Amino acid sequence: MRFVTKASLVFAVLFAWIAFAPAAKADPIAIHSGGFSLSNLGNNGGGISGLDALFGASASSSHNVNGAGSFIALLNPLTFTTGFTGPGSGGSYSFTFSQLLTINGQTQAMNLAGTIDIGAAIDSLHILSSTPLTFDFGTFSVDARVLPANIDGIGPGVFCEMLKAEFTVTSECNPVPEPATLTLLGLGLAGAAAKIRRRRTS
Repeated sequence: MRFVTKASLVFAVLFAWIAFAPAAKADPIAIHSGGFSLSNLGNNGGGISGLDALFGASASSSHNVNGAGSFIALLNPLTFTTGFTGPGSGGSYSFTFSQLLTINGQTQAMNLAGTIDIGAAIDSLHILSSTPLTFDFGTFSVDARVLPANIDGIGPGVFCEMLKAEFTVTSECNPVPEPATLTLLGLGLAGAAAKIRRRRTS
């Protein structure tokens, strides 16, 4: 029975080590946006051809998330080019557009909505919302939600801003036992081994 006692002690030490070992970090989450190009926003045809225009450059980033959590990452560097949009073009205009979003090799189309306000001296562009996207990877999922962005173009010129999104990671695997649970299990095995040993010696 000494073998049983020694094996129980080895298991107790192993469980205690697992309980206090640091949690393994998740794999990196790689994000890539496809980019987009919009022109003639608010232009009634009597203005400078192509203006106002919004260009979103493609971008890539990588993030490490230890379990569930959220982070904010860059979607696109934005360039807003303003100019004369035509006589009587003042007012507010809605627009929609889309771009491809890839997370860890999985690609979906992100549809976005915005408005542009054409004024006498200032053209203001607002990216308001996007359709919520969920990327499912089996053991975890990633939700992507665009954050609102605003650009004011004072007179004709080129103006820059960043479009960002919030990414929320949710774990879908079976939960790992808490350290306290593993410690109790190890102590229980050690106690059982000690009891067996006492019975044998008596």
